[in-house]
Formats: sequence, structure tokens, C-alpha cells
Amino acid sequence: MIDFRSDNSCPPSPELLDALAPVLRHGHSPYATDEITQRVERRFCEIFDRDLRFFPLFSGTAANALALTQLAPRFAEVICHRDSHINLDECGAVEFQSGTRLLPVGGTGGRITPDTLPPLHDSRDPHRMRPAVLSLSQCTELGTAYRTADIRVLTDPARAAGLGVHMDGTRFANALATTGSTPADLSWRAGVDILCLGATKSGATGAEAVLIFNPDQATGFDRLMKRAGHLASRLWFLSAQIDAWLENDLWLRLAAHSNAMASQLAGLMRAAGHTPLYPVEANMLFFAASAGQSEALSQAGFAHYLIARSDGQTAIRLVTSHATTGADIERLAAVLPGILGHDDKALQTAAAI
Repeated sequence: MIDFRSDNSCPPSPELLDALAPVLRHGHSPYATDEITQRVERRFCEIFDRDLRFFPLFSGTAANALALTQLAPRFAEVICHRDSHINLDECGAVEFQSGTRLLPVGGTGGRITPDTLPPLHDSRDPHRMRPAVLSLSQCTELGTAYRTADIRVLTDPARAAGLGVHMDGTRFANALATTGSTPADLSWRAGVDILCLGATKSGATGAEAVLIFNPDQATGFDRLMKRAGHLASRLWFLSAQIDAWLENDLWLRLAAHSNAMASQLAGLMRAAGHTPLYPVEANMLFFAASAGQSEALSQAGFAHYLIARSDGQTAIRLVTSHATTGADIERLAAVLPGILGHDDKALQTAAAI
């Protein structure tokens, strides 16, 4: 079985594991007071070209929930895309942790657009919640990316209205590879206050980085981590992963490979007459498909997810990773067009023969 379900499904990067092994043979100070965490924070300051605070966390859900708790007062709303991970796939973690409410909005290809922003004024009516944070996903859950200009047209009015800006950057490295932007230009220079930078989906064994670009805004974040059960004693294990991930631009090389594999598959599928549903700007592709077509693809040896779309239809989601090979792509491209070109009845007939 070749696995295209998620970039969570692939093994960690061998290069990262090789760099990590020597670190694990020694002890370090607990609770993020260790020299590795301090070194990673300095590296992030250099990469993002400014002073910032770095906090290692185990999961993207925890990172998002705690970051939004840091930014949003109680009785507030967090504006997010209706297809965002915090809205659909985090089991209400943001609301549970922060006491806020998510305000999902629309937008093309998983991206919020200026015309879908709700009114941003601060309501003085005690009967109503007020918007306090704008949350953006980079890349989006539909595999598209925000360019710097796309971010600025959203963050400028948001910041003018006093909102904070959070970025769920679980595939931020993929966005850098796609856009060619610098980390700073695609984050704080574009108006982002807190970036949740994901390493797990891009080669780490399991580590996320919360980057708070204004150190003054980081006050008390370690207590939030402790209260939520995420100020673990061996956080240096997470920091060591991120340290290895950043070394020699490994994080960017892994993301670029993931993107290249997705682009290769998109090109082969277009040549066979099947265009992805959304622009392929990261490492995810979507094709309209039925449950029967999805089952046929599974039977052919390709693991994937069948997802429900907002229009009520279904689609096959395919995700490439740093571990995907060109041979994997060629094998999938040799099978998928034939499956998508037949309806469920034809596939059932073929399977019965």
C-alpha cells in the first residue's frame, strides 16, 4: 500500500533522526529552560529577522488553541475560514481553551478574502461577542497558499480595528517553497502576531513551534502551557527535533520535495484529462470522486481520504510528503485516471470480472 492519506502518515526524515540521536544520549534542563530550546529561539530570531519568543509544543491543535487563548480575550470571536483546521478538525479546542467562539467565513480555495471579512468594529453591546482575532491557515486545508499581498489586505483592516492575527502554519514551510517569500515577509511583516509553525508534517517525529513575534505579548504563555498540561519536563526533546529540522535548511528542502511531488502528480493528471479541484500550491491535491471510485483506488493499493466538500459532493484527497518518491507518483498516475474515468457501476462490473 502506498500512503497518500497525509503527511502525518510518513516516517520522520532520516536526516533529522540521524541528527537527533546523539542529543538523546544526554540529559538537559527541564521545562524548556534547556540550552537547546534557547539555541532554537536564537535561530528563529535570525531566520525571521527579529526578536521573538519560541515555545515548543507537541501538537498543532495545542499550539493553535494556546496561541489563540493568548491573543483573544474572553467573550471574543476568532474569525477563521469555514474549512480551516481549527474550525473542522480540532474538536472545539479553541473554544474550550480560550472561552472564545469561532466565526467561520467563506472565501475561494480555502482562503479568506476581503469581501468575506465580517464587520470588524468593536461592539459595545454586552449582549454580543466582538471579533478579536483573525486566524489564517498557511497553507490552507485545500492546498492553496497566501501570498504576502493576500495576507496584507486582510491584516491591515484587522489590525486597524484592533484585532490580533494568528497564523496556523502547519504547512508554512510548504508556503515558503511555493511563494519564494522570506519567513519574515510571509509572517510578521505581513501583520501576523503569532505563528504556529508546524514541523510534524514536514519531517519531525512530532514537534510544533509557537512563535510570538512581540516578546511582550508572550507574558504568561508558559503558564498557559502548564495549565493545559503542555509544559512537559522534556520539552528539549521537541526543541532538539526543531533544531535538527532547521539545520542546513532541511525544513525548506523537505517542503520543496513534498511540493515537487504534488506538482508532478498534478501535471500527469492534467495530461490525462483530470484537473485538480483547487490550485496545487503545496503538497495536497483534490479530485472529484465518488465513494465507489475511492474504494477502487484503495483496492488498487493507494491509501487516501475521501472527504466531503462544502457543496455536498465528495473528493479524493491526496497528500505527498518528504518521503514520496517519483516512482510512487508514476504508479498512482498510471491508475487514478482510469478510476476517475469510470462511474461506480462500471467499476463494480470490472471488479466482478
